Amino acid sequence: MGRTRRRHYRRYRADQRALRDHVRRWWPFVAGALVANGFLVATYLWAPHEPAADAVPAADPAAVRRAAPAERPMSTFTTRFERGEPRVRNIEIAARRLDGAVVRPGATFSFNDVVGPRTSDRGYVPAPVIMGSRLVNDVGGGICQVSSTLYNAVFRAGLDIRKARAHTMWMPEYPDGREAAVAYPDLDFRWRNDTDVPVRIDVQYTDSSLTVSLWGERRYEVRSETSERYDYTPYWTTVGHGSRCVPTTGRRGFEIDVWRVLLEDGRKVKRERYHTEYQPQPKVTCV
Repeated sequence: MGRTRRRHYRRYRADQRALRDHVRRWWPFVAGALVANGFLVATYLWAPHEPAADAVPAADPAAVRRAAPAERPMSTFTTRFERGEPRVRNIEIAARRLDGAVVRPGATFSFNDVVGPRTSDRGYVPAPVIMGSRLVNDVGGGICQVSSTLYNAVFRAGLDIRKARAHTMWMPEYPDGREAAVAYPDLDFRWRNDTDVPVRIDVQYTDSSLTVSLWGERRYEVRSETSERYDYTPYWTTVGHGSRCVPTTGRRGFEIDVWRVLLEDGRKVKRERYHTEYQPQPKVTCV
């Protein structure tokens, strides 16, 4: 072997020895790094991932509405009154308190609990109310128009009427025998939601009308019958005094019967009778 080739050979052997020394010195660190990186990659690939925040689809409002229980109209009833009468203000105050009330399934609604006291500090003004067989001016007069309109909506909806009493005298604003007189706190109108879903009360009014609508899910079909008036009683004439006196023209008293028939899938479930005795309304002259 020539001198030049021997020199290259010795340099080659020295480089190999240096390389083996570097491999032996750094191999544990290189191997550890490879294992650690492999573990991290495997963890990322196999672990479950949450989707990115901006990848979550937004809720569809229409789908949310479809998922909620559907409200359906159960019944509606309208009564009317003369524009400008003092009781119109009282009707509007009570209507606002009643509007939007929701009665849960199985719960009993109390008109007096929801509307509350009828006092002047709550905005009510004097207007005619029935006391016995007379009309007199008193704070909160006219509220019975709200309770009686609600009564007829409840009657038509087939809901469970628990406590209701007609006025002692007949009033032309309501159907014969279908009304609910109220006086805070003792004389109340109560009914129970005997359906499986909430019942919402919607109240609309103008300067001459009041409409109560019930929303929920009707359980029964309702049919009603009303008898002819019978057992009339005559009225009398009298004179009233003072600022509370309300003049009246006089009306005969009478009795009447109302039946409500509840049907489920065309089959009669219940037949209810409501009997009312109206006292005569005297002819009153105020002096």
